[in-house]
Parts: sequence; C-alpha cells; structure tokens
Amino acid sequence: MISRMRLTTCLLLIIFLLSGCWSRRELNDIAIAEGVGIDISDGQFELTVQIVNPRSVTKEKGNAEVPIIVYSSKGVTLNEAVRRLTSSISRNIYFAHIRILVISEDLASKGIVKAMDYLMRGSEFRTDFDVVIARESTAKDLLSVMTPLEKVPANYIFNSLEAAKKEWTSAVTIKLDQLSSGLVTPGKSSVVSGIQIVGDPTTGKRNNNIDYTSPRVKLQYSGNAVFKKDKLVGWLNEKESRAYSVITNQSMRSSIHLVCPDGGNIGIDIARVKSKIHAVIKNDKPEIYINTRTEGNVSDVECKINLFKTETIAYLDAQYADFFKSNMEKTIKKTQQLGTDIYGFGEAVHRADPTYWNKVKDNWEQVFKQIDPHMNVVAKVRGTGTLGDSVVNDAKE
Repeated sequence: MISRMRLTTCLLLIIFLLSGCWSRRELNDIAIAEGVGIDISDGQFELTVQIVNPRSVTKEKGNAEVPIIVYSSKGVTLNEAVRRLTSSISRNIYFAHIRILVISEDLASKGIVKAMDYLMRGSEFRTDFDVVIARESTAKDLLSVMTPLEKVPANYIFNSLEAAKKEWTSAVTIKLDQLSSGLVTPGKSSVVSGIQIVGDPTTGKRNNNIDYTSPRVKLQYSGNAVFKKDKLVGWLNEKESRAYSVITNQSMRSSIHLVCPDGGNIGIDIARVKSKIHAVIKNDKPEIYINTRTEGNVSDVECKINLFKTETIAYLDAQYADFFKSNMEKTIKKTQQLGTDIYGFGEAVHRADPTYWNKVKDNWEQVFKQIDPHMNVVAKVRGTGTLGDSVVNDAKE
C-alpha cells in the first residue's frame, strides 16, 4: 500500500511538471525578425528590423501582400532602440530567427564594440547569424530593398553570401560570435563582407522592383571590409578578397584565366585549394611560411594550344602558381600598409613560441609590417575536360 501511494505521488508530481510551457510564445503574438540593421544617426544608434509579413505567405494573398515590413527606431543604446520599437508595432519582436545582421559602413568606421556588447550580452539574440557591412549606404536602406528569387530579402542576402563564398570565393562568412571573438583575440583581425545597393534605394523599396526580368535595383556583394580592432580601416577588392580566402584556407571553388603562349586565354576551373600557415622564430625575428596547394581543370580554350604535350601542362602549371602567388603577395603588402593582421600570423607566432609572442604582442602591428612571408605555391592542372584537342585548333582560318 505504501509503495502504491509513493507511486501515485510521483505520478502527480510529474503531471504538474508537464502541465504546460510557461515561456511559450504564440505565433499570433509575435513578429518574426529575419534581418537586423544598425546605423549611427545624430550620435544615436538607429535599429532597423526586417519583419516577415505573415499575410504574405497565405495562399489567398500570397501575391498581393508585401512580404516584409521594415521598422526603425533610435536610441542612445541599442536596448533603448529595441524597446522603443514597441511603440510602433503591435506584436513582440522575435529575434531568434535572424539570418543576417547588417552594419553600416559609417558605424563600422567609428567602431562596433558598443553594438557588439549588447548583441552578445542580450538573451534575445542568438549568435549564429552572418554579419555583413552595408557599403556606401545605410543598413536601413539596404534592408528595405525588395529582392527577386526570395520573398524575404534577408534570406536573399544570406543565400547569395553562401553562394558567393562557395563558387567565387570573393566573399567571406563570419558569424556574430566569431566577429566578437576577433575583437578581443590578439594576433588576428577580422574581415567582413561588404554588400551594396546597385541603383536608386527609393525605387528598390517598391514591391514592383521584382516585377521586371532584370530588377531596377539590386543587392551585390562588393569587396571585404578590413578591421583593426573594432574599426573598419579599409577594403579589399575582388582579387584581394579571393587572395585572402586562399591564404586563410577559406577558398572553395573558383575560376581564373591564364594567357596562352601565342595569345588568347584559357580558362581554369579551380576545384580545390588548401593552405597552411606556420611560423618559425629565427634570430629573435618571426618568419612566416605559407604553403598552398591548388588543383584545377581546363574549362574553356580560346587559343591554339596543344594540351597533349607535357610541356604545355607544365607551362600552365607555372602560370597558375604565379597567378596565386602574385595576388597573395600584393594583398599581404596592402594589409601591412593598413597595419592589420587579418591572416592570423600573430596566432601562428603564438603557437610557435609563446614566450616570444608575449614579448612582441603589444607591438605586433609594427612587427607585422616588417614580415616578408615565404610562400610556396604548388598548382596543378589535372584535367582538360571532355574534349581532347581544342576546337580552336580545328577552326578554319
């Protein structure tokens, strides 16, 4: 009898514990944010939130309703701006589904550490969404542009960033927690992809922007922002951005063209790239070694060339390696002029000799500027495609 009473008591306790979810949020009570933007305006933060319009996803009104609603508010702190948004929206904003955070170029050049503190400290935000810089525009204008292919522009920004990284390697992806870590980790600075508005921002806000075969206003990734501590200090162009991805072992698929011996071009589809950085301390000075290996396949031939000859492949291999090495050297020299180590050379020195690193870490910017990296690039053309000889060779003069 006592055992039965104990069992009954335990079951009752379990029922009370499982009786409901105290922290539940009903869909009818929340506004789901997919994108967040931060600008600086009149010395205050201006927070922009891209909200999904729930009526736009219904079958009856899916084509008539604008898919998003953009709200903005200002505050001396970001928390004030978030709370002030409640005065202009009828639902509580749900930040757990954010895909993208857009920071304006103006704010980034002044410093992002204050904004980062709130985003990392607040329990409302996750830290696994991507961060981009709005180049030559405000984050508010950028998040207001209607985009094709994706109903929600934040999803378009996120998906196009992933595609640009995987297929062209000109863009980089960095999560909020990675960016925050980069602000406090000595020996390596952060790089964030830039995105800009192509066209008139006012026109881009209209829903009919996507009614054309070629939208009047587009969003386009344009270079990478280079940070020193928490401030934007310069930009990498497309070639430099691709070289940065190679050096830091973030490069995936890409494409280049080489010059044929007698003129014309030959395309190379880059299949894989692997890079490794290590440091050695010699005579109380750091030496950096970058070993890169890349393989590619001939994608198109626009010149008269015999791909069956071993000397032809050797010629292409040499050009292939020179192309990589030249771009890497130019990119490193540019960032040395900016005085910001975005490659992690300092981290490599720390791994190689922690004692030496403690001696130079406070003066690492000056040490970094003096480094002349040793680069070993091995490039191989592995395949020539499904055609044997070039069609150009067989074409009539």
